Amino acid sequence: MKRILLLALILSSFLLPGCVQEKKLPAIKVVFMHYEIKGQHIVKIKEVKPAFITKKEAPTLYPWYSTPFPSIVLFAYDWRNGKLQFVTPSTCLPIDTEGDNITAYVGFKDPKHVPKKGDGILVVIQVCDRTGRVLASDRAMFVWNVSD
Repeated sequence: MKRILLLALILSSFLLPGCVQEKKLPAIKVVFMHYEIKGQHIVKIKEVKPAFITKKEAPTLYPWYSTPFPSIVLFAYDWRNGKLQFVTPSTCLPIDTEGDNITAYVGFKDPKHVPKKGDGILVVIQVCDRTGRVLASDRAMFVWNVSD
């Protein structure tokens, strides 16, 4: 009986961590295309929507004053109480990232910056050179339709 109890305890210590679900973090999913053709950058947002991601999927967040250049920079504003408020730090991808369906996530530094249901969100994507000069950009709006 003691062996069965000991075996059950050992097995549960291995099985339980896998059964506990990891908390998902709110984010903005951005699907876009980016190409550099003869030195000209072309960027176009195809889709923006709320998403919930694991900590492993969470992007590295950069404050505006330490964004690494050159890069593809994504960030968002929240249209709340009649004015735009900056709500996300920058998310950056290498400038040589190219393709038709690139997916990136824009995260929130703090839970208090997560939009409220019904807020309008303006997502901005910029391709910047090594000095931070914008070579190409696009933006898209959507309504945050997720409750906290």
